[in-house]
Amino acid sequence: MIDFLKVLLVGSSGKGKTYTFRNLDANKTGFINCENKPLPFKTAFKNHIRPKTYIETYNALIELGKNPEVEYIVFDSFSAYTDSVLLEARKTKKGFEIWGMYNEEIGKILDLIKRVPKHVFVTAHYEILGIEGNQEKRVKVKAKEWEGQIEKEFTVVLYADNKLNPTTKKPDYFYHLFAEGTSAKCPPDLMGDTLQIPNDAKLMLDKIEEYYK
Repeated sequence: MIDFLKVLLVGSSGKGKTYTFRNLDANKTGFINCENKPLPFKTAFKNHIRPKTYIETYNALIELGKNPEVEYIVFDSFSAYTDSVLLEARKTKKGFEIWGMYNEEIGKILDLIKRVPKHVFVTAHYEILGIEGNQEKRVKVKAKEWEGQIEKEFTVVLYADNKLNPTTKKPDYFYHLFAEGTSAKCPPDLMGDTLQIPNDAKLMLDKIEEYYK
């Protein structure tokens, strides 16, 4: 039996988070493009949704979760989703009600992600927080209730990075499974005996399926 993993991919802009999905099967992937940007690769996903509001995003996740053609889902990105929630909250609420709605909707989408019976990849940006006296990269949110708490909702948290390849003179993209000053985490042996893996969601899925066989 294969458990359905929820994988959080964290990194700053330009580190290759969206690029990670270039090798996923175009017919089996449900892609929720909250960023509403052109993808940085040529793969044309059959189920590619560009929600205009946070409600459309929520409904898209339900729709793809029920779609028998879709085997795994990409949620790109959590940061764009929370921005959409805050925009609507400021339009429709006042004072503390704004942050009440913001916190509530974050809780609802995280709960839905956990309940979807499929592998889900979620991308997010980070901020630097003081955690137990240390400076640490954590998923960025704009309210105290969820500050530093998003990662605990995911089984796997990986940090995107890149470095210049001296031979090709081009950047190599990869993920940290563990790195000081980050909230990266991964079950032992899930991705093999390494602290870094290539930037490739297809490779991640292969590792997950191999692990649970």
